[in-house]
Amino acid sequence: MIELIRKPIAKEFLEYEKAFDDAIRTESYLLKQVLNYVKKQKGKEIRPHLVLLSSGLIGSITSESIKSAVSLELLHTASLMHDDVVDNTYKRRSGYSVKALWNNKPAILVGDYYLSKSAFISSGICQGRISYLLAQLGCDLSEGEMMQLSNERQLVIDEDTYLDVIRKKTARTFAFCTQAGAISSNALPEAEKALTLFGENLGMIFQLKDDIFDYFAKNAIGKPTSNDLKEGKMTLPLIYALDQSSKTEKKPFLNIIRNRDFSHTNIQSINQFVFDMGGVQYAEKRMRDFKDMAIHSLEMFPDNAYKQALMVCVDYFIQRTY
Repeated sequence: MIELIRKPIAKEFLEYEKAFDDAIRTESYLLKQVLNYVKKQKGKEIRPHLVLLSSGLIGSITSESIKSAVSLELLHTASLMHDDVVDNTYKRRSGYSVKALWNNKPAILVGDYYLSKSAFISSGICQGRISYLLAQLGCDLSEGEMMQLSNERQLVIDEDTYLDVIRKKTARTFAFCTQAGAISSNALPEAEKALTLFGENLGMIFQLKDDIFDYFAKNAIGKPTSNDLKEGKMTLPLIYALDQSSKTEKKPFLNIIRNRDFSHTNIQSINQFVFDMGGVQYAEKRMRDFKDMAIHSLEMFPDNAYKQALMVCVDYFIQRTY
């Protein structure tokens, strides 16, 4: 499925990869070590794919499309490094995080390096629009993290608050991808709006799927099972399960969460409770709701290879197993 996504932009993606490597070139020995390690740990880079596909859908993939994709991936990488420090995360995908191998200071400083490079490259794109949107995205990411931190302390467990957090933490990043692609190809306002909505709904699917993974015994997405719960993060499957249960039914689980008593037995009990109350099934239903909205956003565009690849992205996000 991932090959169907890559096929329409195979040539342009090679240009993106070269531009990204050029952007982080350095003579600093330690910095080069860390950057090379991060490069080897990179995932499927779906975000730059979305920038280029959206640009191609509008008309032609430009040099500004390439630069937009590089700027976004630099910002995204910076946010992952900083998140690993904040969340005290030692595993990243199938390997170790920079924080685990080099400790907090290098992780923060290398994250800052990526962030600065992102700002530098984006400053000259599309009369400053891309730079403005990236700065806005950075604010949304930070605000989303702070909202989540506040919710953890207050044990906020309503669905609307949860959706607001993941919209800022995750969905806005994907919205930037598709909006930047549209802008870099001089899309008309209506087309830019439609692609922005597509990206945001795609991002909601991505995060919901990520949160669903947390309730399964085994996963390969690079973080321990039940990691969200252990960090006090209330995700939709658990929120729904608590909302559907009586005070008596939910009381022991709320006590576990308040006391952070996350023994193996307690985690298993909470996971079973979530499945019994239909929490995972409900989150899967909400994913399908966002899928319908995402597909609807693409209806105005002609049927071509770029549109087909974007539609494959929706199914890929829902069906992925890592």
